[in-house]
Amino acid sequence: MKEAYRAIDGGAMLYDAELPHPARPEWFEPAWWRERDALTGEAGGRGTALLIDAGEAAAGAHWVLRRFRRGGLIRQLVDRHYLWLGEARTRGFAEWRLLAHLHDAGLPVPRPVAACYRRRGAMCYVAELITARLPDNRTLRELYTDDAVPPEVWPRVGAVLRRMHAAGACHTDLNAGNLLVTGGGDVFIVDFDQGSLRRPGRWQAGNLARLRRSLQKTAVQGGREALAPEHWAALLRGYRSGGDQSPA
Repeated sequence: MKEAYRAIDGGAMLYDAELPHPARPEWFEPAWWRERDALTGEAGGRGTALLIDAGEAAAGAHWVLRRFRRGGLIRQLVDRHYLWLGEARTRGFAEWRLLAHLHDAGLPVPRPVAACYRRRGAMCYVAELITARLPDNRTLRELYTDDAVPPEVWPRVGAVLRRMHAAGACHTDLNAGNLLVTGGGDVFIVDFDQGSLRRPGRWQAGNLARLRRSLQKTAVQGGREALAPEHWAALLRGYRSGGDQSPA
């Protein structure tokens, strides 16, 4: 994937140079898509991820526009503003480049389309990211809540995580909501905000432990007493099938 860069009023954009048309600043504005009846839905809660039918902008492509928002208690004070630490460290640029690297390596992540930041005074900025939308998918959280995870998906989840770890990709918020399962049973990982490339280490076991806690919580919310041991065992079998050693 070839990166293209363009300075805009108050900030800059990165985008895929292979797009049918160069990215435009308007692409990052929900109101611009709404005026064209191109907003087709919402995902992720809090209005952070908007589903877009890009139409003529990208030869009928389907995208997800994510506006970076803070979580936790700090969001009550500061919603979209982040501390300026340099262009390369803006949320959108960092995630776009990580996704481009992983996508080029053949890993199951969404193809990055474009990223943008705009300064808000001397100390802050806001950021957005557009990625290709995966067709016909549900989160692992949704499937597990409905007790509808096909048996073959569990080892596939493990195998995908092993591939990510082998590539050094650390997902800082690995949970059941960030694992997408397509109608064909393929597994993708999304939302690499603050993710990074690292050498092998304890973080790999930490990723798996975080996912296990998420699945445990999902199981209880779905009316079960706990995460089924056979489901986690199947996931770990898939993980271990990718190598001789496992951090779990």
